[in-house]
Amino acid sequence: MTVAFPSIAAPTYTTGGEVYRPQIRTEFEGNYVQSRPRSTRATRRWTLVWNAMTEADYGTLDAFFITNIGTTFSWTEPVTSNSYTVRFSGDSLKWQHVNKRVRSVSVDLETI
Repeated sequence: MTVAFPSIAAPTYTTGGEVYRPQIRTEFEGNYVQSRPRSTRATRRWTLVWNAMTEADYGTLDAFFITNIGTTFSWTEPVTSNSYTVRFSGDSLKWQHVNKRVRSVSVDLETI
């Protein structure tokens, strides 16, 4: 059974991502470039950002992060509603207090 990302408030619209597909490039003296893909598939990456996450949602996300670091889980991209199997790409859940009951939080995800 696949674990699902917790049901918490959606990230803010400053959330961004990238499609990563590295290539190998060789430059020659005549200003020519030869290139080829380094891998056979692309990786999608997202940085999820919450500008004002409640302490309750942070507690849920914190517990999910600690339990599922190094494993895969399903996540639905909030704008397109596409579902992906992802993992945490970083080793940390970044946060800072905005006020007494609210945090600014960010975490990085990537497809497997």
